[in-house]
Amino acid sequence: MSLHKQFIYTTIRIIRIMEKYEVRVRYAFEGTYQVVAEDRGEAKRMVTEECGLVLGGNIHTTRGDDEVTGWNFGSHPDVQILSVKEQGRRGRARYTVMCFYDRIEELRKDIIEAIRQLLYAHDMTEITFRDNDDDPVWVIWFDKHADPYECWVTGLEITDNGLIVLATIKDSLEEVACYSPFELGASNIDWLNQMYEAVRLQLENTNGNS
Repeated sequence: MSLHKQFIYTTIRIIRIMEKYEVRVRYAFEGTYQVVAEDRGEAKRMVTEECGLVLGGNIHTTRGDDEVTGWNFGSHPDVQILSVKEQGRRGRARYTVMCFYDRIEELRKDIIEAIRQLLYAHDMTEITFRDNDDDPVWVIWFDKHADPYECWVTGLEITDNGLIVLATIKDSLEEVACYSPFELGASNIDWLNQMYEAVRLQLENTNGNS
């Protein structure tokens, strides 16, 4: 009696189900215009209202060559992913993933760079705030035990890699320092914006009184 073995070969077909996604992006072109204006406000208004860029077109202005003397823009934009939305089979969105980190990080770097350029324009790399009793900038500093302390900012120092925030603890009057980008006191974008405004106002008042 012979034993017959029958082998049955089957092919398993793996079908990948592809999903549809709606990816929202922002293309950002950054550059400079050279304009001739009476003051900073007019220069800003000229660029805002009478200079621009449209898709399919070029950088342009409605002002004359003696007022807008030139510009410098890159040809490739920065790409920011704003959100990723998965589309359901019936066209309904299942969920949306928002992407904020890149934009927050870019804004943080822009504010620190703006502070840097303000100080450099006055041949400075550090500043001590005067008249802090009126309206100081407040931050939170953490000690080595991660205990928080409310502080007012007394000065700033620009470094090659970032910013040092000098502050005084409200209760003990101890002087401390916060270092960007790791410490909250030197990385929170709301506080950084207040520091920028404090630097700008102090330098403008100094120039106005000189």
